[in-house]
Amino acid sequence: MRYGKAIWAAALAAVFAAGCGQPGRIDGPAAKLPPGESSPAYLDRVASGKTVSENDAARGILLLLDGQDPAGTFQQRVEALRARGIVDASWDFQADRDLTRGKLAYMIWRACKLPGGVTLTLAGPSQRYCLRELQYRGFMAEGTMFTPVSGMEFLAVLTRADHYLQTGQVPEVLGGTGGAP
Repeated sequence: MRYGKAIWAAALAAVFAAGCGQPGRIDGPAAKLPPGESSPAYLDRVASGKTVSENDAARGILLLLDGQDPAGTFQQRVEALRARGIVDASWDFQADRDLTRGKLAYMIWRACKLPGGVTLTLAGPSQRYCLRELQYRGFMAEGTMFTPVSGMEFLAVLTRADHYLQTGQVPEVLGGTGGAP
C-alpha cells in the first residue's frame, strides 16, 4: 500500500510538471488564411467545408468577439486568444488540424462568459464539461467532444453565441433550456 501511494504521487507530479504553466505547442505558426478575405467570404468558405480547421476557428472566435481579425498568422490568432483566456494555455495547436467539438465548446463558453453548473464551478472549465453545458443550454447538438466540427455546425454555434452576447438569451433552436443564464 505504501508503494502504491508513492507511485501515485510520482505520476501526479510528472503530469503537473509536464503540463502546468507551459504553453502548448503551435504547429504551422506562419499559416495564413486567404489574403483580403472579407467576413462574408470567410463565412461562405467555412460553411461549405466538411470540417473547420483550428486556424479558421481562431479567426471565427476573433470575429465573434471583435468583429475583425487583425492577426496575419495562425500564431498571432492563438496568442490573442490565449491572452484573453479563451483557449487554455497548455493546448497544442495545429493550423490545419480539424477543430473538435470540445475545443469549440470551451472557447465559446469562455468567450460568452457563461456561468457554469455545479461541475464547472467545482472542477473548473474543461472541454468535456463545457460541451455538456453548451449542449444543456442549446448552443450545441448532442455528440462527443472529439468529433470534428463541420462548417455548418461551427457557423450555427457562432450565430447562437453572437445572439447570446447581444441579448443574454440563447435562441431556442435546439430545444435547450434557452432563456437567461
